[in-house]
Amino acid sequence: MSNRSPRRSTPTAVERSLESYRDEFPVLARKTYLISASLGPISGRSRSYLDGYLDVWADEGAPDIVWMEHIFPRMASVKRSFAALAGCDPDEIAITTNISIAISTVASCLDFSGRPKVILSELDFPTDGHVWLAQRIRGVEIEWLRSLDGLTIPLEEYERAIDDRTALVMVNRVLYRSSAITDAKEICRLARERGAYSFVDDYHGIGILPLDVHDLGCDFYTSGTLKWLCGGPGLAFLYARRELLPTLEPQVTGWFATEEPFSFDTEHLTYHPSARRLEHGTPPAPAVFLAQGGLDIISEVTPERIRARQGELTDHVIARADEAGLAVRTPRDRSARGGVVNVGVGPEAQKLCHALLDRDVSTDFRGDGLRISPHFFNTEADIDRCFEELRALL
Repeated sequence: MSNRSPRRSTPTAVERSLESYRDEFPVLARKTYLISASLGPISGRSRSYLDGYLDVWADEGAPDIVWMEHIFPRMASVKRSFAALAGCDPDEIAITTNISIAISTVASCLDFSGRPKVILSELDFPTDGHVWLAQRIRGVEIEWLRSLDGLTIPLEEYERAIDDRTALVMVNRVLYRSSAITDAKEICRLARERGAYSFVDDYHGIGILPLDVHDLGCDFYTSGTLKWLCGGPGLAFLYARRELLPTLEPQVTGWFATEEPFSFDTEHLTYHPSARRLEHGTPPAPAVFLAQGGLDIISEVTPERIRARQGELTDHVIARADEAGLAVRTPRDRSARGGVVNVGVGPEAQKLCHALLDRDVSTDFRGDGLRISPHFFNTEADIDRCFEELRALL
């Protein structure tokens, strides 16, 4: 029987206006915050959870009380919250610290002797490539898929590349630089059909695109709380398809991956039967409390509602960029893009980004483009101010 956490639907939360959530994020009173794709803002709820943890730690002192009565229950809670957003079961989720460790853990489970090829695209987030390049010593051969337009990777490239030598296909559901959405479900289907694993990196999609990871059909999935989930750095999640769990014996591991971590058995390694077998050493406790505040808010608002509002806001970014005569390096079709609009400003992008920061406008840059990433709590007025300040700098 599935113990999948139900998606929460609170009537009062549904009725609450999106703009009213601005009060939950103190930074919005001081800055025009359009950088959630790089670092989601901290909420009062996250600060409250973290302060509560720090108070308990300071007051109780004894590790058994702090861990058993506070940290471990909170770890279970964030797993449930994330699983509800992802559409999977909490016992299919492992806690880790970042995407690099998540991918490395999966890589350490696999045998590449018969099928050595791993497929990535040149538009995937760089850490994905770095981790798999490090696996070349174990026989991994990487095939890089190329973009014809600098924005997207044609599905036909995956169809061509996935063959009987392919061990695993890496998929970014939303491409970090262009914000183009890939057909991750179809790519995962192709991989399964041809005997390869599929692994979805969804750091730029979780929280803003509705997700049912079971329906997505991937073998592995990872994402974290740093960006759209407004939960800060230091916490990521790793999903593995339930049928695979008994076969996964990671070489990147630690005592929290064992069946009985508090047996303190040094000489035997028995993995936990759930996805916890993919965990590592002592978890990052403060990050777990910070993350809960962001997960609570995103769950209340819902990715479906966020998706609709972001479409309006990113349309407005594109319209203002067009008015300013600036190139748009993001798909114009709302259904084909995530939450970022990459606006071409030339070789001075970094300098302009920092100049905007000096004017209390927070954006990010990649190459010669500004990455403008409004979240559900932003307004058209925020975007207008960004372009007014940008016009004064150009």
